Amino acid sequence: MADNTPDERFDRAGVLLFLAATFVLSWAAQITLVRMADPFNHIVGNAPDTLSTAVLVGIMWIPGLCALTIHCLVQRRPLRRLLRPGNETNQGKQWKGFGAAMLIIPLVTATAYGLTWALGLGQPDWNFTGLAALQGAPVHVSDVFLVMLPSSIVLGPLFNIPAALGEELGWRGFLLPRLMPLGKARAYLLLGAIWGLWHAPLIVAGLNYPGHPVAGIFMMMIACTAFGTFFNELTLSCRSVLLAAWMHGALNAQGYGIWHWMFPDVHPLLGGDTGLTGMLMWTIAALLAVRIVRAR
Repeated sequence: MADNTPDERFDRAGVLLFLAATFVLSWAAQITLVRMADPFNHIVGNAPDTLSTAVLVGIMWIPGLCALTIHCLVQRRPLRRLLRPGNETNQGKQWKGFGAAMLIIPLVTATAYGLTWALGLGQPDWNFTGLAALQGAPVHVSDVFLVMLPSSIVLGPLFNIPAALGEELGWRGFLLPRLMPLGKARAYLLLGAIWGLWHAPLIVAGLNYPGHPVAGIFMMMIACTAFGTFFNELTLSCRSVLLAAWMHGALNAQGYGIWHWMFPDVHPLLGGDTGLTGMLMWTIAALLAVRIVRAR
């Protein structure tokens, strides 16, 4: 198997500068956001708040803007290396990566919620009460599974990719290749922990783990490591930050889509796509991805 490291030496200065700039700016913006009223309305199924949504998108672009500034202006490296991370010998076909992501991400999410239901960690609301209240009309299960779910799989990533690209330019375009000289396992673990910790102010405010501000931060770090490993393998194999952004957008489309309306009362630490059930399924998917890429 070809090595996935584009740089032979660890770029300590670049990594530290990126992390300092990204965390200072991001946390300042996140703290500003959580001081606003109901910043997660659009995430939990209520009417979207335009200002909060705009601020969230801006926050997601902070890692990307920091990466672009340091990579292109400070270190004067070519933009293509940010857009195509990984070793030059890795020439995986991008269309295969997009196809795999389109199938696997919805499957993993659905399985995580199915496991949540089977273990009694959450019960489905077949009336979709929250969604019906939002729309002002009854919601039929057939419409959800025949129209809304397929739309979220195909169109969801397209709507989310402009915002997700901001994060992925930073995490998998800039940071991942610079961590790879430390070794794949260490790089993946570090990136997952950093990515999860980056969400800390939002987690404390109730994102993903409401009522569990401290445990939620550690859970988010583990969750980001689990599905981040899957993202990393496909990104480096196909050498595409755009694919990483697509996967990120697909994950958000599933995680904050119909499953939240179907399972409104999932235990935040144990069930759902970011609880233990989700981590289990993403760990399995990640290990399979590592095995498949290694066998190529």
